[in-house]
Amino acid sequence: MGTVESAEELLTDLYVDLRDKVRFWSSITKQTPQARMGYVGQHLVSVVTGFPGSRSGARGLDLVLPGGKHAEIKTCSRVDQLGLCEKCKAGVSSIEFTCPSCGSESILRKDDSKWLITLKDKKELVEAFQPKFYYLVLFDFIDLLSAEEIRARIWRVNSKSLGFVYCMIDYFFNIKKNAPFNLWPMMLKFYLMEPVLIYSATVSKTGKITTDIFAGKVGKERYEVLPNLIDLARSKSENLPDHGVSFVANELSVSTSGLSKKEILGNIEKLRSKPKFDEHALTQLFVSAVYRDKVAKYSKFFPK
Repeated sequence: MGTVESAEELLTDLYVDLRDKVRFWSSITKQTPQARMGYVGQHLVSVVTGFPGSRSGARGLDLVLPGGKHAEIKTCSRVDQLGLCEKCKAGVSSIEFTCPSCGSESILRKDDSKWLITLKDKKELVEAFQPKFYYLVLFDFIDLLSAEEIRARIWRVNSKSLGFVYCMIDYFFNIKKNAPFNLWPMMLKFYLMEPVLIYSATVSKTGKITTDIFAGKVGKERYEVLPNLIDLARSKSENLPDHGVSFVANELSVSTSGLSKKEILGNIEKLRSKPKFDEHALTQLFVSAVYRDKVAKYSKFFPK
């Protein structure tokens, strides 16, 4: 630190070398040559799908599809987030294992980053349905406490799926407070969009990469079904209302008389063990349960 040599070495490692590598991949993927984490996600989606970008960053088309179509890419990195000392509340880096202020080993590691979708006005609401797909890229630790192995995953979401359309409309008209929509990975609204996992890889502590799914070429693309329904009982009533759960149960001929929300969800969960159970139909029922009453009067904003 504090030397000409250290400054030059840092620029070489973190600027010159990185810039050269990003520019090389930009010539292949046609994504922006700017070196930012969100743009790394765009490069990765291009390589996995085989579709190029439009050579731009924030303002251009993220992914150019055949037939004049395009797709949007959202990247969320939960790797190396700033942690918090539970004793003195000081910030703790992911590479630190004790608090730099008080020496405590009681560290709260955070992984609360999410995908952001901006809907400032009705024009942007309509534009949200124009991409054919949304590709959701997530980098996170397999084990947050050890912070060693990293997962890189990509999901594909159809922008015309009911779960996505209803979610955007519900957020814009019923929730929005001049802030982007926070799409949380592995939460109910994420599953209701019926995402398809098209890429999954693990990066070991030593940098070795193991690919489990690669757009149908390695492993199989995986439709993300709803999690165990009993776990949904903890969802806030505004996210999963009691009458919505009763609606799903009635549609599936599951008794609700005298039962709690958790018990009803447990009985619905039992149905999923039956052969050839239709997970898509189940998700659609929950989409209706969560959003139907909230978005009905805004039908003129539904995409064709």
